[in-house]
Amino acid sequence: MMLRALVGMLGAVFFHGCAVAQDIAPKAQEAEALAGQGMFVEAIAALDEAAAALWDRAPLTMRRALWVTETPSGFGAYKPRENNVFAPGAAMIAYAEPIGFGWRQSGGLWTMNLVIDLLIKSKDGAELLRKAEFQKVELASRVRNREFMTHLTYTFTGIPPGEYVVDTTLHDTVSGKSGTFSLPFVIR
Repeated sequence: MMLRALVGMLGAVFFHGCAVAQDIAPKAQEAEALAGQGMFVEAIAALDEAAAALWDRAPLTMRRALWVTETPSGFGAYKPRENNVFAPGAAMIAYAEPIGFGWRQSGGLWTMNLVIDLLIKSKDGAELLRKAEFQKVELASRVRNREFMTHLTYTFTGIPPGEYVVDTTLHDTVSGKSGTFSLPFVIR
């Protein structure tokens, strides 16, 4: 029943001129048929193929990006900060869940690679610091993981009290896509 609702929803959303429907809706229907036969592992695999097709067409963006209190222990395993106020020179930890990045297959492994740039701006948008290739994130896995997170630690010494924004841009070296997330912060 739930799969039937998903198939109907996919049809309503994706059959209005979107090419991705050609990949997704048939897989959702296949999943419904497989589940009806009690083949749930196969049904989930069919839906996973549909999700991968949608993922490949999505822009590189963030499902979630926020300040956290400590280094996260994994995907979704983070403690959000109550505010964005930091002491000068304090470690500032950002948690982000990028989606839409690409994978390259090599042998039995899938690899992804993100190069991260940093831009600090004043509250009014004036550029204060730009750092290309601030960090690199790489992952090799036997599956194309979509439950993926990264964390970045920023430590700004010598920054005067005030309101700022940090723009973090992820460049995907596999797909060529780029995506930026912005987090405001205050130094007090």
